[in-house]
Amino acid sequence: MATAQTDIVDGITLRTHLQPIYSLPHQREVGYEALLRGDAGGGTLVGPFDLFGRAIVAGKLIELDRMSHVTHLHNAAPLLRDAQWLFVNINPATFTHPGYAARLAATARDAGLAPERLVIEVLESGGTDLAEISRATHAFRAQGFLVAVDDFGAGHSNIDRLLTLKPDIVKLDRSLVRTKSAHMRDALMPKLVDLLHESGMFVVAEGIETGEDLMLAARSNVDFVQGYLFGLPAARLAERGAATPLFEDVFDALAQMRRTERLAGDLLLLPYRSKLTQAAARFTAGAATEAACADLLALPCTLSCFFLDEGGRECMPGLAGAAAKAPSERFAPIADPSTGRWDNRPYFVDAHANPQQVITSAPYLSVTGTSLCVTLTIATQRAARPVVIGADLDWRSLIEAAPAIF
Repeated sequence: MATAQTDIVDGITLRTHLQPIYSLPHQREVGYEALLRGDAGGGTLVGPFDLFGRAIVAGKLIELDRMSHVTHLHNAAPLLRDAQWLFVNINPATFTHPGYAARLAATARDAGLAPERLVIEVLESGGTDLAEISRATHAFRAQGFLVAVDDFGAGHSNIDRLLTLKPDIVKLDRSLVRTKSAHMRDALMPKLVDLLHESGMFVVAEGIETGEDLMLAARSNVDFVQGYLFGLPAARLAERGAATPLFEDVFDALAQMRRTERLAGDLLLLPYRSKLTQAAARFTAGAATEAACADLLALPCTLSCFFLDEGGRECMPGLAGAAAKAPSERFAPIADPSTGRWDNRPYFVDAHANPQQVITSAPYLSVTGTSLCVTLTIATQRAARPVVIGADLDWRSLIEAAPAIF
C-alpha cells in the first residue's frame, strides 16, 4: 500500500488502516473507515491519539489532520471496490475552515475517488458553534460528500443540535452499545434509532464486539454496524463474505425470538382477552359494571377496568383489579384518571375502528402511575350509546410467567 511521508510528527510515516462497515439488511460491507496509524520504524505503530497528541504539542493539529486526508485518499483509492464508501475523520476546526470542502473534493478526485464516495465524519460537540458546523455541512454536501456525526451519545452530544444539523449519517458511540443498563439496551436505543430514522438519518452502531452487541443492533433496527467482532482494522480490505454467517445467525435468532415473544404474549394475554370479551357481553346485556367485569378483575395481573364514552371521557367509575397498587403519594397529582380525556390514545382509536374486537396496546408507562402496563379495549354499546371498556394490565408481572410457558 502507498504511504505518505511527513515531518509533521517527528518524521513518522503515516499509514492507513481500514475497518469495514457492514449494512445489516444487505449483509455485506458497504464501506470502510480510514484510521490513521504512524510508522516509527522497526515495526512499531503509533496510534492516532499519540499522533494527534504530538501534533497538538507541536502546534500542527490542523496540518496533521489535512495530511491524514491526503494519506487516506491515496492509500484507499486503489483498494476500494466499486460502490463502497470511505469514511474519513475530520477535526471540527478543519471541517469549518472556509474553502476546505472544495480543496478536499479536488484532492479526492486527484486520488481517483469521487467526493460522492466519501463520508466525512465530524465530532459534533457542544464546544463547536452550531452555525459554523451547519454552514460547513452545506459546503461539503455541495461538493458531493456525505456528512456523518461521529460518537453521538458521548460527552456533550445534544439531540437538539443533531436534529438541527441533520447529517446524512449518525454514528452511535460505543457507550450506547456497551452500556450495562438493561433499560438503555432494550428500550431507549431502539427509540433513539427510530427518532433518527424519522428525521432522515442513517445510523451506524460502533463498538460491536460480541454476538449480543450485534443482536442489540439488529433489534434496534440500525442500518450499519462496525466493530472488532468483524475483525481489527488492517492495511487491507476484509475478506468478502466473511461476516455473512454472523448476520445469518443473528437474523435467525432474532426471527425465532420474535416468534417466541409473540406466542408468549398471545398465550399470556389469552385469558384476559377472553374475560374482557365476556365482560363486554354482560355489560351490553345490562349487567352492572362490577358484575360484568368480576371475572376480569379477579385475574392476577389486572390493575383496573375503565369505561369511556365516545369522547374518551370516563362515563362510569373505574374499578380496581387484583393487581391494583396503593396510590403513591409521590404520584398523587396524576393518580386520578376520572377527569381525563383519552380519545387520543391508540387503544381508544383502534377500538372504535374495530367494534366488538379486543385491541391490545404495546407495553407503555401509564400516565396515571408508575406501572409498565398493557391496555386491552373493546368497543361496544349500552342503551344504543357507544362505550369503550378497557382493562389495564401489569405487564412486568405478566411477563414473569413467560419462562414457565417455554
